[in-house]
Amino acid sequence: MGDSASASTGLIVVAEELLHDLLRASGVSWDVQPCQPSVAAMWQGLSSGALNQRSRILVFSDSLMADVSTDQAERQQTARAAVAMAKAGAVVAIAQWRPDRWPEFEAMLAAEAASQEAVVEDLPFVILPVHEGGRAVLEALRPSCESLATFPVAYPDDIAALLPGAGPAATTDQASLADADGENQLPVLPPMTATPAAAPPLAAPSITITSDAAADAKEAEPEPSPRDPEYPPNASLELLDQPKRPGQLTITVTSSKGGSGKSTVSILLAATIAHQSAAAGRPLSVCVLDLDTRDGQIASLIGKFMPTALNLRIQPVWDEDRIRRTMVSASGLDVDTMLAPIRPRTADTVGPEFYRTLVRSLQRMYDVVIMDTSVQYLEPLIAEVALVEADEVLFVTTLAATAIQGMARALREITAPIDESGLGIPRDKVGIVVNQSVANVGMDREQVLAAGLGVPVVGVIPLATRDVLTATNLNNMAALLTHPLLGPSYTDLAKACLRGHEIADWTPVSESAADSVGLEEKVSATTSGDPEAGRRRGLFRR
Repeated sequence: MGDSASASTGLIVVAEELLHDLLRASGVSWDVQPCQPSVAAMWQGLSSGALNQRSRILVFSDSLMADVSTDQAERQQTARAAVAMAKAGAVVAIAQWRPDRWPEFEAMLAAEAASQEAVVEDLPFVILPVHEGGRAVLEALRPSCESLATFPVAYPDDIAALLPGAGPAATTDQASLADADGENQLPVLPPMTATPAAAPPLAAPSITITSDAAADAKEAEPEPSPRDPEYPPNASLELLDQPKRPGQLTITVTSSKGGSGKSTVSILLAATIAHQSAAAGRPLSVCVLDLDTRDGQIASLIGKFMPTALNLRIQPVWDEDRIRRTMVSASGLDVDTMLAPIRPRTADTVGPEFYRTLVRSLQRMYDVVIMDTSVQYLEPLIAEVALVEADEVLFVTTLAATAIQGMARALREITAPIDESGLGIPRDKVGIVVNQSVANVGMDREQVLAAGLGVPVVGVIPLATRDVLTATNLNNMAALLTHPLLGPSYTDLAKACLRGHEIADWTPVSESAADSVGLEEKVSATTSGDPEAGRRRGLFRR
């Protein structure tokens, strides 16, 4: 068993014994420590050395002392310990036996996180769907633990018997797990007499931080239905069978060179569309999908890191409800985001098949979908999904000679016919966005157009390094929407992208408000000094 391998990753269980037995018998190569009857016992065991102080996985319960007078105190101690261990970098899982009281427990976690100077959304707790049985519990743990322990190809046959789930309720939504008297179907637990105590000081274990966790419990399998061979089994055909939203537009933002600012362009273009369409009286719903699965930047720009696409990927069905629960709202920007996985090693888990399904699902949910990509434009996720599924492709470049040269190579590969070993993307759906533009740097508009192989320049964003850097570091990208240089430029770009939609003109803020942005000296908004040149040709010549 995994608990006999001294070199294996330590796992501490402060939960019901049936969970402890399940984890011991799972066949996973972790070192399961003795089951702890309370959080206080766990701290004592760690302090005395009875428990492996370098354990990297901890499993708690939201109801360890159910029907015992110390129940609420134990829940509080569990929340405190869960936050402390998650901050230290451990994988922290919580068995959810009482879904009806989960909001109360979430509030405890949030309060404890705040008292420990942490943000609960940044702590990747794994929620264990115990009512769905042993296999569901182990699969919920897998994404966060597979880098720490080896999971078997198949679990032992007796796993289902160790934690069979909660009977018929296991096939329903967790919100309906209460019985006729309103009480949850809980396991019969032996009485606990240990009195929780304050946690003694404990040095943070030497832990490799594991950030991507299955934050939501895996949910009940939907009724089987005939499958469309175009989509994976998890796809929601009910959602995909719906028509796209009227006038729906999907935009891919890409580049060939890191540092071009494509993620900044993606998030500010999305926010501008949301704000200026609302100002025109025709608000559009907008989302940003981060397809840079190995180095996603959208999370850093908005200051939120969970949940990610991986949390949706592990769900049994990717329907609208689960997608919306995985979207992260960007404060002040009025857009939703689907974040890329935090750990690069999970990139292959969320591959082209998943993202193609996700993009088409989002097209039924949002008026505008913007995909932010990596610079690896030939990789399948971009070549087979982002470029193909988009109505418009924005290629972001700076005026650096290396960036312009890279753009020329990339556009040649992207737009060349397939029979000439290109990707076959029509040039009339590609437009160039010159970012961080400044005049008199030895690169004029004609040179950009020549390198673009006839692809038009559809947007020019002026250089405002200090203001963009400040807004990025403070997670205050919304401040840039009122920037007197950036605001009008992004509004022009939004109008170029959304011909046929009403986008209000940019309205300047008061001088005092503009000063508060911290503006650097004003620079030219174009490469040639002609502010109208970038918009006369329109986008994509359609």
